[in-house]
Amino acid sequence: MKINRKQIWSLTWPVILANLTIPLVGLTDTIIMGHMPDSKFLAGIAIGSIVFNFVYGGLNFLRMGTTGIVAQELGKKNNYEILYGLFRPLICSLLIGLILYSQKSLILDITVFSIKPEEQIIPILKVYLFTRILGLPIGLMNMVFLGWFFGMQKAKSVMLQLIVINLINIFSSILFAQFLNLGIFGVALGSVVAQFFGFITSILIFINYLKNETKKQYDFKQIFLIKRLQRLFNISFDLFLRTIFLISAQAYMIYKAGLLGIDQLAALEIIIIIFGISSYSLDGFAHTAETMVGKAIGSKNNSAIKKAIFLSTQMAFIMSLIISFILFCFEYWITFLITDIIVLREIIDLLWIFVVFTPVIAVFAFQLDGIFVGATLSRQMRNSMIIAFLIFYIVVEYIFQNKLNLQNLYISFLLFLFLRALLLILSIKKVFLLNDGIKK
Repeated sequence: MKINRKQIWSLTWPVILANLTIPLVGLTDTIIMGHMPDSKFLAGIAIGSIVFNFVYGGLNFLRMGTTGIVAQELGKKNNYEILYGLFRPLICSLLIGLILYSQKSLILDITVFSIKPEEQIIPILKVYLFTRILGLPIGLMNMVFLGWFFGMQKAKSVMLQLIVINLINIFSSILFAQFLNLGIFGVALGSVVAQFFGFITSILIFINYLKNETKKQYDFKQIFLIKRLQRLFNISFDLFLRTIFLISAQAYMIYKAGLLGIDQLAALEIIIIIFGISSYSLDGFAHTAETMVGKAIGSKNNSAIKKAIFLSTQMAFIMSLIISFILFCFEYWITFLITDIIVLREIIDLLWIFVVFTPVIAVFAFQLDGIFVGATLSRQMRNSMIIAFLIFYIVVEYIFQNKLNLQNLYISFLLFLFLRALLLILSIKKVFLLNDGIKK
């Protein structure tokens, strides 16, 4: 199994290119709402986005579990389980999506109870949530397809699916919200339309894959094998808990910012969008680590595991330095593009030095997530996330209790990112202990 920088880059650049379109969706929505006459529209988008971050993030185990399992089966050259490893989570994602859609009123009530937005924001939030949730079942299945593409090392398929979804989302949101004057309803409707186009794209890619598999006889009863389902659910449950605590940290930060004021909440939403752009760029290397580490473990190749970890992390760190340099040089133009509300730009300026250093701090957390996903070591990911979140919560609630401001809140979030990486580093040896009879 040959691993070098050229191979890593060939798997990574399509994902980086595609990933860059993901935060552009949030950026477009933020720009549309950021040029509205009142901050309440941007605040409504911020809270609505947190809801779907919880849903999609909390259910991201469908993507991550699929990637780790399929990558290892690819290393074992088990073509049957490669296919069954797609259909199991697809069925789960459809059922979960339909259940959540049927409970949309309950989700709204829980959101209002938990975050306690101001009364003027609630009607805006309701329109956004009830519209966007229409695309949830299809969106979850798209996540599973994405995980399968990653596991199969089909970087260009990943790129195609994500670009289709996110570019259509951007164009649809602009069309509906701006040109048809549908406002926040149009922004949410754009997301729904994009998910359906993404699903069609994923199906077409999968059909193309099946053209080379027509001679094989598949027993689709194998999809429901208890042993295989149990492995998926065990991995999924740990990843679910891990992701819930990850999204909880962001939601808690949004909640605390909301208590500081609508302007602070809106400013933090803009910073989160900027953070998303840098993190999705760095995630390309993490996804490459997932697939390479998973395949190396499946083929029982210890030297390939080490090389995949070292080279992908080295390249990711260099990318983080480049992103930080860009943020340092172009602060004015970045904030000017997003909003023309003076008070928001003043708040962001006070935090910018911390925004600049965020990619360098966050990159190791992202990379280690990718390594542990490929190794399907979900328990370690769960434990490290829970501990990092609890420390983050204690720092905000007790250390900064009487002097909490947006600056201290964001510093606490950077500490959370650092702890995620540190705690996973302490468990890295477990990645190399997964196989017996390891090749040198």
